[in-house]
Amino acid sequence: MTSMEAIIFAIVSLIAVVGALGLVFAKNPYHSALWMVFSFVGLAGLLALLEAYFLTVLQLIVYAGAIVVMIAFVMMTIDFRKVGGLSKFVPQWLWGLIISFGILIDLFILASKMKIDVSQSGKNLAIAGSNTKALGMELFTHYLFPFELVAIILLVALIGVVVLTKREIK
Repeated sequence: MTSMEAIIFAIVSLIAVVGALGLVFAKNPYHSALWMVFSFVGLAGLLALLEAYFLTVLQLIVYAGAIVVMIAFVMMTIDFRKVGGLSKFVPQWLWGLIISFGILIDLFILASKMKIDVSQSGKNLAIAGSNTKALGMELFTHYLFPFELVAIILLVALIGVVVLTKREIK
């Protein structure tokens, strides 16, 4: 990794981490959605650094675009004044913090014990053609049934959301 790649990696990683922290700590749900877009763009940058261009574009279109728009539509249907009673669950943040630090310490211990050679990452995809071709062949040959199952589950979830949020017209 050259020094320029390291600098770009540090900047893009900082964007992703700042976006994730803003998502978690923002008080306004609309601001949280904007921070989530910020985090998704940072993750797309990390994917671009890994030369996974298909996944980069997919990250930007599907997550930073469609998912955030869907979340914005859901937030528009919710009356946040009626949801104010959810603040009684605030003490649970401590358990999340303890578990998060435990996982972080565990990851640092594992990373210190393992020596992973990342210099050859992505080389096997060049043999198969392109990232898009390899991903498509794998997805539509070995994982066709789970792919279709996820599509059906998402369709049922979408219909459920429409039914639950539909208001009767008087």
